[in-house]
Amino acid sequence: MIEKVISLEDQKAYEVLRSILVKNNCRIISEEPPKTIIAEHGYPSSLSPREAWKRLSFHLFPNKAGTRIIGSSQIIFPIPIEIINYLLVLFLILLIAGLFLSGIGIIALVGVIAVSIIYEVYYRIYRKRHLFLEEVFKMLTKKAESL
Repeated sequence: MIEKVISLEDQKAYEVLRSILVKNNCRIISEEPPKTIIAEHGYPSSLSPREAWKRLSFHLFPNKAGTRIIGSSQIIFPIPIEIINYLLVLFLILLIAGLFLSGIGIIALVGVIAVSIIYEVYYRIYRKRHLFLEEVFKMLTKKAESL
């Protein structure tokens, strides 16, 4: 969750935020002007933290200094489709190679693969899921300063 105070009134901040989201290929799911915007960004097959399929929610509150915006992002599909495809191909290779390898070798190989997938999903995507959210706040701050 990221919180930012910008020097725009809540209605203007809402309009600027909505235009930034639309320009960055976000799909607006629901909105309650000028309080809340919920949008989706990214696509399921992405392995990039910025482009991972996520739901963004922004809550705007009037403040003495302008508008306080609280933003959060949530991964919608935690395991990208590409990783599932890699697992299926790997499973087929292991099935074929099972004729030549011992059982312990297959278990060790599956363990190494499982650890690398957990690393990929958790550290690379989940921990950096707010990357796009931070970019939106930077764009919003620049826009607020220019108005």
